[in-house]
Amino acid sequence: MLPSLENPVEQVLAAVEQLPPAAQQALVTSVLGQFGPDRPRPSAKAQERLDRIVAHLLPPMPIERRVYFARSFGALDLDLPRTFAVIDKDEELIAEISLGHATPEPATILNLGKQRRFIDTRVMAEREDLSTEAAEALAEAGDARTVRTLTANKFAKLSRKAFSRLVTRASHDLNLQIQLCNRPELEAEDARRLALVVPDHLKSTLYERLDREAVLEAQKIASEAIPAKIRRMRLHQDSQANAHEVRRDVKAGTKSLAEALTLFAATDQVMPAIELLGATLGIEREALITALARGRVEPFEAMARAVALDENIFVSLVSSFCRRWRKPAPDPRGLLRRYRALTEKQIDEELALLRATSRKPSLARAQPSAPLPIPVPAG
Repeated sequence: MLPSLENPVEQVLAAVEQLPPAAQQALVTSVLGQFGPDRPRPSAKAQERLDRIVAHLLPPMPIERRVYFARSFGALDLDLPRTFAVIDKDEELIAEISLGHATPEPATILNLGKQRRFIDTRVMAEREDLSTEAAEALAEAGDARTVRTLTANKFAKLSRKAFSRLVTRASHDLNLQIQLCNRPELEAEDARRLALVVPDHLKSTLYERLDREAVLEAQKIASEAIPAKIRRMRLHQDSQANAHEVRRDVKAGTKSLAEALTLFAATDQVMPAIELLGATLGIEREALITALARGRVEPFEAMARAVALDENIFVSLVSSFCRRWRKPAPDPRGLLRRYRALTEKQIDEELALLRATSRKPSLARAQPSAPLPIPVPAG
């Protein structure tokens, strides 16, 4: 009987080790029967346990069985890093698969994609003799691992058609985004499209490849996409922002201030948002709470402008503030006009009021933490 993937992995592996090789192979066959493109996708926890079990089982098999199982698990398109690491290190298995594809023909590649033979397409994507047409077919028909392998292949020449397809597929694949930002074929139109999806730390890499006019256009397009991004995050509830982890990521430089505030705006975490702004500007928490209690937008407007926060992120933050205040949000068009028209003098006056509030005597007041560095906008 197939052990449940909900059992501790160590118990499953201990039971598997007691089975003869034929029974182990039968077990993997049974596991394969539980998953497939037409079955519900297993949870991340189940995938992790499946990955450890299968990676443990693959090495003892004869080559014919290893090829069969490698192709079968590749067709599932699951997150199985240990299993694929075992496959990638198996030189005999890779050689056996390569023998069947002496010449990487586009028609063959497209057919392999239809059959979900993604192990084969991944092996082909590593070849140095890929034609432009073969690369186009791999960009179209390969799975996520295939297109990452293709993009990492410095010998592969990517046509405009192939590169455009890879940019489309990179929308939720950070590793692919990083690779595309460093490809020599990157052109202005691709950079503008990537600017909509890449994290902030990659945008500087993109903008280095563009002239000033193209950078400004890319920044404008990325800014205008923010409201839709936040609506999607709210709709799908796919952003579980832990405030402590977000602050840690900002301090470590793995997440920008703008990305952190976007996440807080999408999840209505008002206090973490203003605390992060306050830490960046050296304003104490008590002053921020006092300002928030008064229900005025102006102090936070000045803080946002002081750190060069994108105007559309600010508008989304104000909507979160208003939900906390239980009052209707102001017209976004009016907010944008005010935000753009705010002068340095007005910003300084509002920040001075906040800091004056911070300096009022308080019993056992803790020393304020050192300000975080103010980010400099890319471009």
